Amino acid sequence: MSSVPTTRRHLLAGLAAALSSPALAQAPQRLPDTETTRAGGLTAWLTDPTTRYAHGVLGDAVEAGGFAVERGGRTLHHRLGPEAVFEDRRVRLVDLGGGTPAALVVKSYLRRGAALAAYAIGAEAITPLAESDAIGTPNRWLNPVGVADFTRGGGSLVAAVVTPHIAGSLRLYRRAGARLEEVARLDGVTNHVIGSRDLDLGRISDIDSDGLPEIVLPSLDRLRLVAVSFAGGTGRIVAAVPVPAPIIRLEPMNDARAVVHLQDRRTLTVDLKRS
Repeated sequence: MSSVPTTRRHLLAGLAAALSSPALAQAPQRLPDTETTRAGGLTAWLTDPTTRYAHGVLGDAVEAGGFAVERGGRTLHHRLGPEAVFEDRRVRLVDLGGGTPAALVVKSYLRRGAALAAYAIGAEAITPLAESDAIGTPNRWLNPVGVADFTRGGGSLVAAVVTPHIAGSLRLYRRAGARLEEVARLDGVTNHVIGSRDLDLGRISDIDSDGLPEIVLPSLDRLRLVAVSFAGGTGRIVAAVPVPAPIIRLEPMNDARAVVHLQDRRTLTVDLKRS
């Protein structure tokens, strides 16, 4: 007898039937747990659920094979080939420079692991714009934090934590032609709890009110909340506050005060300015 629960077998059977349906080409199916994002008159969501990548870092084995963007009543759709999936829950609508709207998604190759992938959203089509190097090993993931000028260099940089459950490497990327190139890093932090659907265990906030945003997130063991500055292009921890149990959730921030939820079900307000 199969060890897969009956409800799980039914879910996967239904998914397989949906993926084989000829109607899918006309109406791409939404990823069951996709978020819908909106910015600048655009609306985006993940599509084409697939089980071709057995990782489950976000809590199940169903990932996205594409995404859609709606603009002015028209829906554009981009699909990946069989060599990769979008191992994500959202399409981030961002400006990577030049004012051109772009979609930023975690693209995971079946043989090479995750990469950051950006796509240009044109009037008629979605096209590849820039991509980072893949991690290089299957079942290795990264989780974006956001896009901002983190160094006071005057340009948009993408912040992401590479392997947040292993090394916890916070990295900044700058677009250079068709590449997202790493320009700085700081190891030993995380922005995700393995198996969780919450992608927001890292926040961007100007904790010292100097006009330059810091990145606030837990240490790799999740027993400290830290603020990382990349002022001048080099990452350093500028504030750190210990907590009595691992952090599992971080509320949105707009100053030095952070509301954290702990594994033992306590909720604390942490003031990073007093650390």
